[in-house]
Amino acid sequence: MVSRITMAKGVSLGYGNLDDMELVGRAFGYDIHVEKDECTYCSYNVIWVYDRNVTKKICGETRFRIAAVVELSKERGAWHVDMLQVDSRYKGKNLAVKLYRFLMRKMAITMKAGSSQSAGGRYVWNKLAKTPGVVIYAKKSPYSKVIDFPKAGKRELVGKVFNLYDSNAEIFAVAG
Repeated sequence: MVSRITMAKGVSLGYGNLDDMELVGRAFGYDIHVEKDECTYCSYNVIWVYDRNVTKKICGETRFRIAAVVELSKERGAWHVDMLQVDSRYKGKNLAVKLYRFLMRKMAITMKAGSSQSAGGRYVWNKLAKTPGVVIYAKKSPYSKVIDFPKAGKRELVGKVFNLYDSNAEIFAVAG
């Protein structure tokens, strides 16, 4: 179920170091890292996007500005977006859309829209539907066989077969 929520517009993610981080790749001018985890079969990941051009010395240690962070959890074969935050300084650069697309291609994963989405989150999925090489589909409920291929609306996805928001629908994205 995708519920509408509201969140604060401005967020500052600060600076972080790369200890206990594993580089997944470099894309669109940023470094993308995942937290190293001792668990081989974990169903939870935190992806960090660092701007290596902006640094700060803290106690003699170089730290890099965090541009975005996304928390994912594995849910029935797809990676559910638990939370995505983009630093206010990086808004308007389509960073979330680029990050989702990168993760779907690089890690060959299926993304699942969060069960609660802010207006910004709905807008990101709407833009994702317009992105070449990305296929968006929705299921009427978690175990339903009824599938819809929603289209981009003005600010959020619009389903042709059933209502996507405030219902039991689940929205997915895959690299096409």
